[in-house]
Amino acid sequence: MEAAPNYLLIWAIYLLASAGFFWIYWKVTAFKRQIWLSYSLRALMLALVLTPWYANTQGDVYAPALMVVTLDAITLGLDTIARALAPLLISLIAAEILATIAWLVHRNKKKRVKTEA
Repeated sequence: MEAAPNYLLIWAIYLLASAGFFWIYWKVTAFKRQIWLSYSLRALMLALVLTPWYANTQGDVYAPALMVVTLDAITLGLDTIARALAPLLISLIAAEILATIAWLVHRNKKKRVKTEA
């Protein structure tokens, strides 16, 4: 792969920018009463932004699945978006399950601390 340095640089910039936006998103979604909603929104955003998929059908180069879905829809038509939409939806479902498990663990710890005090 001839463009490997550019490929890694672009991913590094994308991940750094994603971390910056996610930090702001974390602050915006810090709900005090609706903890599950905070967990859920954060997990969905992480899955949406960080799920990789093949940039084209013949290549071995990854790109963010959200970008692949968007560009496939624009350039190739809506019938081609299933290629990257399937793994994106699977990662969104997995993120929601993990967020719910994390919320349940957090809630149980909170209840245990209240009963011990």
